[in-house]
Formats: sequence, structure tokens, C-alpha cells
Amino acid sequence: MIRPIAEDDWQRLRDVRLRALELDPAAFLETHANALTFPEEHWRVRANPTERQASFAFERDGRFEGLVACFIAEDPATVFLVAMWVAQELRGRGAARQLVESVLDWARGHNAQRVCLSVEGDNERAARLYEKCGFVETLDPPQLPYEPNPGNRFYVYVL
Repeated sequence: MIRPIAEDDWQRLRDVRLRALELDPAAFLETHANALTFPEEHWRVRANPTERQASFAFERDGRFEGLVACFIAEDPATVFLVAMWVAQELRGRGAARQLVESVLDWARGHNAQRVCLSVEGDNERAARLYEKCGFVETLDPPQLPYEPNPGNRFYVYVL
């Protein structure tokens, strides 16, 4: 089941994020070692939905088995999809697509015009997922509020 993450979920958010960083480190800009140093307040802020950010979880048996986050940086027309991860045993079963759809719905509800993301250059599985969800690769992404890794690929979904 996909559901929005709330501040009270901060521990489960932390746990799924740390698991993602540990199991698939090449898929993220953040490192597991760095994330281990974050205080409780960091996770509470990250879990707390606002008008400018939200996170969604794939929940199974009370545990978060998938995660995606989104936020609006400076341009209110652009939502950034970040921190996407699904547990290995759920890959290829529709959980990732449902998480992406949650972000697209959130973006529509915030009157955004597009959703943007970056993918590690060699992450073909993620690239295929986003393309199946209607994202188009672009060589001219909007200004990113973070520094992507060299070789990253960029995708845009026009709402």
C-alpha cells in the first residue's frame, strides 16, 4: 500500500532510507555513513509534509519497503522527485510505479508544470521505469537544487 509519510513515521523513514543507502549505495548522492550521523530532528523534518515537500512509502506489514520523496525548490512550477527506492523483492511488481504516481499526483495538486529527476548514468532499470511512467530524457534539465554525479541522466515529466 502506498501512503504519505507523516512526522510520526520518522523512525520508519530513517530505517528504509538507511536500508536503501546500504543496499544500493550507487543509486544515491547521499552515503549510508553520512546518513547515520543525522540527528532525530533531521528525520522528523524530512518526514513532515509541507506545502513544499512530501514523502511517500510503500508499506507492507507495518514496514516501509519502498520510498520516494519530492520537493519544490525555487521555481514553483517544478517538482523534483528524489530518494526513490524499492526493496529488491518488490521490484518489477508495480510498487515503484505506484510511488512515482504518488509524486505526480502531489505535483498536480500543487499546480506544478513538470516533475524532474536525475538517475545514475548506469542505472538502466531506473531509466526504464521512468520512461514507462512517461518521463522523457533531456539534455537540458532545469536548474537542479543539488549537485548531480558526473554522468547522471536527467528526466522530465510534463504535467
